[in-house]
Amino acid sequence: MAGQTETQEYEFERTLMHGRYRSELGGFAREIAASQRERDAQRMKMASVAKHQRRELRKRSFNIFKTYIAPYVGDWLFILMLGLLMAVLSFIIDYLIQILGEAHQVLSLKLIADSHWFLKAFLWVVFPLILILFSVGFVQLVSVHAIGSGIPEMKTVLRGVNLPNYLSFRTFISKTVTLITAAGSTLPIGKEGPFVHISSIIAEIMSRIIGKYVKIFNHIFANEAHTNELLAAACAVGVSSNFAAPIGGVLFSIEVTATYFAVRNYWRGFFGAVSGAFLFRLIAVWVKQEETITALFKTSFDIVFPFDPLEIMAFAFIGIIAEIMSRIIGKYVKIFNHIFANEAHTNELLAAACAVGVSSNFAAPIGGTLTQKTALEQLFSNFTWWRIRDDRFDLPDDSIQRQVLDQWGNTSIFASLTLFILFKFVFTTIAVALPIPAGVFFPVFIIGAAFGRVVGELMDFAFVNGINGRLISPGGYAVVGAAAMAGGVTHTISTSVIVFELTGQITHILPVMIAVLISVAVASLIQPSFYDSIILLKELPFLPDIKLHKYYDLYARDIMRKNVLYITYQSTYRDIRQLLRTSKQYSFPLVDSEESRILIGSVSRNNLHKLVDAQLEGVYEHAKEIKQRERENEEDPLRASPERPSSPRLSVVVQSMSEGFNRIFKFGDEADGDDNTNEDLTYIIRSESESSEFLLRLEEQQLSQRAEFPSTMIDPSPFQLVEMTSLTKVHSLFSLLTLSHAYVTSLGKLVGVVTLTDLSDAIEGKKGSIKTKYNDTDEEEQHDRYELETVAASEHTTEIDATIM
Repeated sequence: MAGQTETQEYEFERTLMHGRYRSELGGFAREIAASQRERDAQRMKMASVAKHQRRELRKRSFNIFKTYIAPYVGDWLFILMLGLLMAVLSFIIDYLIQILGEAHQVLSLKLIADSHWFLKAFLWVVFPLILILFSVGFVQLVSVHAIGSGIPEMKTVLRGVNLPNYLSFRTFISKTVTLITAAGSTLPIGKEGPFVHISSIIAEIMSRIIGKYVKIFNHIFANEAHTNELLAAACAVGVSSNFAAPIGGVLFSIEVTATYFAVRNYWRGFFGAVSGAFLFRLIAVWVKQEETITALFKTSFDIVFPFDPLEIMAFAFIGIIAEIMSRIIGKYVKIFNHIFANEAHTNELLAAACAVGVSSNFAAPIGGTLTQKTALEQLFSNFTWWRIRDDRFDLPDDSIQRQVLDQWGNTSIFASLTLFILFKFVFTTIAVALPIPAGVFFPVFIIGAAFGRVVGELMDFAFVNGINGRLISPGGYAVVGAAAMAGGVTHTISTSVIVFELTGQITHILPVMIAVLISVAVASLIQPSFYDSIILLKELPFLPDIKLHKYYDLYARDIMRKNVLYITYQSTYRDIRQLLRTSKQYSFPLVDSEESRILIGSVSRNNLHKLVDAQLEGVYEHAKEIKQRERENEEDPLRASPERPSSPRLSVVVQSMSEGFNRIFKFGDEADGDDNTNEDLTYIIRSESESSEFLLRLEEQQLSQRAEFPSTMIDPSPFQLVEMTSLTKVHSLFSLLTLSHAYVTSLGKLVGVVTLTDLSDAIEGKKGSIKTKYNDTDEEEQHDRYELETVAASEHTTEIDATIM
């Protein structure tokens, strides 16, 4: 019994304990779960707070970096990348040009035996002929904007005029490829102008990419004024990466592209120029072309006594003759440009072929087998050629003296140099006028060096024993002549600095400065520089300097146009569309009414197009549907017209190749807007179809409504002048602010407009450009001439008007 009772109690106690255990476990689990939930909630709250704090920290850091650091770091990185890219590209282009030159020498001089003289002569002419014909054809096929130097157009771009597709990727391909092939031929062309253009294209493309895809810098590079500053720095990078002359490159780019230069942009130019020049010469060391970083055309003139003071007269004479030669070059460049501009492309190819053929045959015996770089190195050589000409066969074959005299000493030294100058002179004027990328600086630099060498050799010949016991150094005369000739053609003093950086010596600093100053001063008084002449030939917007005192008593009222095209708040969409069709000006003044004509602001052409397109969006949608149905009917073989002729197979192939080519090189091209599409739709609306009447009524209904101008489309502060603003002040404002036009107001009322063409015509004294105080000219004539120069910036304009109205 007892044992049984114990068992029952034990069992009862177990059951009791078991029940007590389950109850306590459940409460414990609930407590643990509640505690865990509290900890999780606390952890989530802390994580949320920490995440919010990190987000706020990132946001504040981003804003601080974007506001205070990015404007400086972004420019530094951008200019550094631009300088490095241009240095690498410059070296690659020079290397490829060198390869083409060596191939020309091997094919025509070394590969063929001397007995086959006819074949040697044939290959000597045909090889550069193929290169130059390819250049002319390729530039016409890809982009004609690559033709020429590039500096005149960049001067126009930096003046505020937008040249469509001039800084596109397509133009970059055309400029780079044709520069290599054209420079690889025997034609004397330079690379400094094309390099300025190429550098500007790279800067423009980089600016677009960064402004669009890099958020931290997009607010900087999307700014138009900042882009112009970067383009100004890119011009300096282009010159320095070509000559490895950073100081002269910056100064030269300022002189040839800017009338007024912002000092705040100075550091960008120098930083990019130094970066490009340093890497350009460093790559030459890496590939074993140079032992260390040195000047491009290193000279070894006497430092102690480089020249006698009596030689200053000879150096001044070089400056005077260089100015005369530069004037002749400018004159004949204009003549050849007019000839090629009025002829067909086939004649351009013929002219290029003739130029290459003649230059290849006749220039070969007088330094024609030399590259431009080798010729300049020999012209700067520091020994007298005529003294050792008869003893050249006693010199070692690998000596510089023997190499020079083998090229120039077969006949008289003076005859060889004179013929060299003559042929370089003639073919430089032809080459820079051909439809290929061509710079003028380096060819005229060589011409000046050859002329200086002639003067130096003549001076040494005349003073055999030297002047005051000191022998004359003809190489120094070559340096002076090169700087004076380049300065006279380009109207730049910085050529003297470029010469010092190219040669690595400043021993002839005073003779160089004297000759350059004489050449530039006289040339500036007689005719515009080479680059300004090209601007005038192409009829690009140009603002000459005021040089005559008779213009100091003229005012804005004397040159303004009184027949101003404007829009009002009462204008309908039909009025706006008619205005856009009859005028090409870039922006239109907005006045409050026809009666008072109080100037409210201005609206750009692009915005007016968007305004009209938005109003006619419904009409265009209906027209698109009709066009789509017509396409379906044309594609349906059962509905297609049997009388419609099919396109020839060849035209289809050519068209497909052209379209594919355009797709490949369309990157960076500026959009032309939707004008073509809207023109097609307008044609459908005007066509005699069943739906045309409905579309016409709908269009008339939409166009008859009064236009509503959103505040975002109106520029509330267009530049204004008063009637009594002096002409000199107007000129300064247009130059400093790169204005294309300015409205003239009287007590807020719009009374006229002054355009860049008006100002330029007034300064140049063209007939009819200056009006008397209240002399109203013929309104029809004014209306025909009133076209603003910045029409090229419009999305609906695909090319610059040949004549700036």
